[in-house]
Amino acid sequence: MIFAQNKAMWWLYLIFAVILVLYCIFVIIAYGIKLVLRLDTDNLSVCLKCYIFDWIEVFCIKFFECEGAFYYQLNKKQLKTVKSKDDSGDNKQKKQKKKLKTGAYISKLWSKSPSIAIRRLSIDYATTFEDVKDKALLDASATVVSNSLIAASSQKLQIKDFEIENISDKTRFSGAELECIIGLTLFKMALFSLYAMAIKKKYEVAA
Repeated sequence: MIFAQNKAMWWLYLIFAVILVLYCIFVIIAYGIKLVLRLDTDNLSVCLKCYIFDWIEVFCIKFFECEGAFYYQLNKKQLKTVKSKDDSGDNKQKKQKKKLKTGAYISKLWSKSPSIAIRRLSIDYATTFEDVKDKALLDASATVVSNSLIAASSQKLQIKDFEIENISDKTRFSGAELECIIGLTLFKMALFSLYAMAIKKKYEVAA
């Protein structure tokens, strides 16, 4: 009898813990997940960071090139080299048996993709120009291209606050930095990712 009561209590504790974890996840995503992507053309590096509550860093991955080799670092762990895997002949033959119908697959995903709402998207870029005309031309081109892309995907993508700025006069940094804040639409993206993986096999054919 006592064993049954203890077992029931443990189940209650477990259910309560799961509900509490799910509630915390919901609150964090509802507040907004901030993603910051930084591309540095001076040292050929890419850095992606993820924040919760705007300032708590929970994830960071860096890619960079040094002396002809590519390295990556996850959070603050040890640096690792990006290496290509040498597959045996048998593995290559197995992989070549199936081929993805990329065009049809992407078309299906686009038709079924949900509407994505982004709270804020800001793009800061910087580069060195000796001629003022070249700088003005780049600014105009960047604005036209970004506005055109947003307009073309307006049915699938909604951006509440969008900003693009040339910060060449404010920093010596050469490259681009993208900051994106996503809220509850992250659940849609997660479910759509599962859907994309589920239907992928339907578009694989024999090579």
